[in-house]
Amino acid sequence: MDAAEKKRKTIIGLALAATLIAVVLVEDEEEMTVDTAQPVAPKPMKRSTSERVDAPAVQNDYLNIGQLGQRKFDPQAGELFASTSWAPKRPPISPQQQAINAQKRAEAEARAKAKATPPAPTPPPLQFKYIGKAIEGNKTWVFLAQDDENFIARIGEKVDEKYRLDTVNDESVTLTYLPLNVKQTLSINDQQTGKF
Repeated sequence: MDAAEKKRKTIIGLALAATLIAVVLVEDEEEMTVDTAQPVAPKPMKRSTSERVDAPAVQNDYLNIGQLGQRKFDPQAGELFASTSWAPKRPPISPQQQAINAQKRAEAEARAKAKATPPAPTPPPLQFKYIGKAIEGNKTWVFLAQDDENFIARIGEKVDEKYRLDTVNDESVTLTYLPLNVKQTLSINDQQTGKF
């Protein structure tokens, strides 16, 4: 048995001894005597079934239940979940004030909707890099690169299924972002044009 267990058992033993001493001391005190109430036998009353004796006329030691009156029930007493609040009740609102309040709420909702309207969608910035162009007669090809892909397109053709090549000149290439039908311009510095 280690020291901690020995200490724990000693403390429990002392607590048990103190409890037993307290019990012996309490038993020595005088016991209080309590008088018991004796039932009272009711006085026999002679009644006939045809005669009715009025309650006030009967004089006996019992309480006359007729004098207690009928129990009055509060309609709120039956509501288990009735609201209880210390806040004063609001005064009733007139129909005119209700109409004014409804109009103010409608105006506030309209303003909130106007503010909450998302801005018009904008196309993503152009990710193409201009590589060059080639001209043969009336035909012009534009070479564009995006990440690791290269694209060759003529005017009016789609580039990467989202853009259409619209115009090409020495300063810029104009593309249309097809999902939103928005034109975007890619600036170029083209000093040499390839010829076929």
